[in-house]
Amino acid sequence: MRTKEISLNLADILRKVINEAKVFRYDGKEPEGTVLAAYMQGKSLPEEKLAQAESCMRSLMLKIYLKSKESLVIPEPLRLAGKYLEELPEWGVTLGFEDFYACQFVDRLNHIVRRAKKVRDLFAEKQPSENVRRLCQEAYQSYLYGYHSASVALIRSILEAVLRDRLGDDIGGVSKLNDKALDKGLYPKRIHHKVKQINHLANISIHEPTESNIPTEHTNLKLLGLAQEVLQVLLQ
Repeated sequence: MRTKEISLNLADILRKVINEAKVFRYDGKEPEGTVLAAYMQGKSLPEEKLAQAESCMRSLMLKIYLKSKESLVIPEPLRLAGKYLEELPEWGVTLGFEDFYACQFVDRLNHIVRRAKKVRDLFAEKQPSENVRRLCQEAYQSYLYGYHSASVALIRSILEAVLRDRLGDDIGGVSKLNDKALDKGLYPKRIHHKVKQINHLANISIHEPTESNIPTEHTNLKLLGLAQEVLQVLLQ
């Protein structure tokens, strides 16, 4: 009796479905890798293999080009790949983007879930303002996707925004607002210390972005937890 192995991991299921449906196929593995290598070496290929190699080349160029867009400024040598995109019909460009970002999401899914499960559930009496809520959502999503520098910067912006709301004061940054909140009895010394911690670590990450100062997942999670505790008190 033949048995069939079925994964109950949603990422594996989605990856299988995407791999079967995607139009742009090249991941550096066999058999595409061998065919593409022969094509790049100028070897003679049967018509079917030649078409496969050209398809692989288009897929590879698209993958490299879209990946390079994440640096905002695309390296000049990749201009050729950009011209290839211009030659595609609109539906072709859309399919290429869908293939790329669907694969990217599936590759991150297990890490997204793992990170989400680590964030504590804390409750407050009031909802934050719409502006603060939006910043909270962006900080949380940045953490889930592993963009820890962005998340940490947003956490500091959250504190600044909520302190301005509560104090009705637009003067000064987080440090001055924190001191003023303590003086006015808005929260106790322990919360003042937590805000100070967040501001200090965020300043290092934003203004001194060396390799050793890039926030880790652990640091990001710690700052999210501190921000949750501060918000819980401020939203009473």
